[in-house]
Amino acid sequence: MSNTEKNIKTLFELDPSAIICLYRINLREKGQYLFHAGENGYKNKLVFNNQEYDFFPIKVDGFETPGDGRLPRPKMTFTNHQGVISLRLNYFDDFINYKVTRIKTFVKYLDAINFPHGVNPHAEPDPDAAFGEDVFFVNEKTKEDDNIVEFELVSLLELENANVPARTIYSNNCPWNYRGAIGCGYNGKPISDAKNKRFVPSGYHPVKIGDKFLPGGAVGADVYFEDEFQSEEFAKTESDDSYQDWIITETYQKGDVVKVVPYDHDSDLNPIDIYVCLNNQVRSNPIHDSENWALDDCDRTLCGCRLRFSDQSVDAGGGSRSSNEGSCVESRDGLPFGGFPGVDPYEFK
Repeated sequence: MSNTEKNIKTLFELDPSAIICLYRINLREKGQYLFHAGENGYKNKLVFNNQEYDFFPIKVDGFETPGDGRLPRPKMTFTNHQGVISLRLNYFDDFINYKVTRIKTFVKYLDAINFPHGVNPHAEPDPDAAFGEDVFFVNEKTKEDDNIVEFELVSLLELENANVPARTIYSNNCPWNYRGAIGCGYNGKPISDAKNKRFVPSGYHPVKIGDKFLPGGAVGADVYFEDEFQSEEFAKTESDDSYQDWIITETYQKGDVVKVVPYDHDSDLNPIDIYVCLNNQVRSNPIHDSENWALDDCDRTLCGCRLRFSDQSVDAGGGSRSSNEGSCVESRDGLPFGGFPGVDPYEFK
């Protein structure tokens, strides 16, 4: 019997089991809040599908879909006793755009640990027997005082400042966040600034021609340093997480590499920034001093992508594909991700 059939059968029983609503707020990399509102007299912690849901007094309404075709905009009201919610608002930016999931199931399908002596008297615990999940996002905080905090929830289609689909596609410009965990995924050595001025040796696979290492194989490329740093000596660390944080009391020398973690760091949306020191005896903040520091950045073109991912970045013939790509040429195996979908128009005859 499918879960839907089981739920329908339970609803039409003479003595149906009570329905419990469980809530989950996804805090992204900061974890999640799992709780229930204490419906039907259940005031203790509940366990469903091996996850613990704490009891927290809340009031929710508006999950039903209106008959006039409008999308539901539920209201979720939390008790704010001793500022328990207000204390979290600044840290989580009023929970704006955080995902809220409501899970509905019957009491008899809760895990056996919820019942005395760990035995379900209904003899049919089934963590998978739940109604379809209701997924919404926090759209705004509508009220806050000493007693309550109220939020308005909306579906993804009505989320403010969001586009569906959220990704805008261009044929010659990568939309991914550089060094972001989603899409780009690059977390290696510093390569170049946003205008492809490169660090030596700046290519992820620098090429030795004669006695010199050429940055990424780009002959005559604009570089910050000449050939005074060998490839095996510059930025030996292979992961941005392994670089040292910039410290205000430290003095840095030419070629030093540091990381600056954004205040709202998120590996997907706000990845770590990597800076390269350009001079000696530097104690300034990399964020505000472009004369002594250069941000490792990508120009978001095929050239910038190839410098970081191509294992054959030298044009064997010495030529170039186009004026803005220099001698950055394609790897035989292609680039490792879909940052440049084929959306150019084609003419069919």
